[in-house]
Amino acid sequence: MKFAIKTNVKRLFPQVALQWRAYHRLIRNPDSYLYLSGWMDSLHKGKPMDHAGNLIPWLNFGFVNFLNDRLQKDLTLFEFGSGFSTHYYAARVLQVTSVEHEKCWYDHVNKDMPANVTLLYRALDKNGDYCQSIHHVKQSYDLVMVDGRDRVNCLKQSVNALTPRGVVLLDDSQRDKYQEGITFMQQQGFRILHFEGMKPKGTGMSRTTVFYRKENCLGI
Repeated sequence: MKFAIKTNVKRLFPQVALQWRAYHRLIRNPDSYLYLSGWMDSLHKGKPMDHAGNLIPWLNFGFVNFLNDRLQKDLTLFEFGSGFSTHYYAARVLQVTSVEHEKCWYDHVNKDMPANVTLLYRALDKNGDYCQSIHHVKQSYDLVMVDGRDRVNCLKQSVNALTPRGVVLLDDSQRDKYQEGITFMQQQGFRILHFEGMKPKGTGMSRTTVFYRKENCLGI
């Protein structure tokens, strides 16, 4: 009888049946990807978290796992966009410089930044002070994380701020408006590597792209 009911439900209401199966396999199952990745905890607590409850950047889980294995304490990093990610990077590299364009958020996150972080405030503009803030300090960076605004111009400014082993990272690279920047980086001789997956609390497919040369600090 039970088998017949299930069969009839699948036949008469295929979409409902599919959603019910997905619910049991993903939501009710503590061994599903949603739990093991930290997605469910992130949704519950409203913060980006991994499976162990550690705060992570708002990047897809696969790419965060990649960074976990590659970041080293001798690296310098510049970040367009600050927040949870800034703390994550500061705990894993030598020095972080991060720029933020929202003043209220800058004031909030600047209250408890680690000692190895320099946090800059730049009002948002187009191809101006914000993207050029990477040149605020006369130094080169091993890693540049482009995860703020005006991303195409941030990519273009990043090229001349890299060490010889420098790598540039672009989040949300699946968006059409960033394809100009990807083409530019390829024209500069960078190879590209994509990471796709779900972000904490996210529901769609997110991509992060790594731009690197043969000798690079991530050992790619």
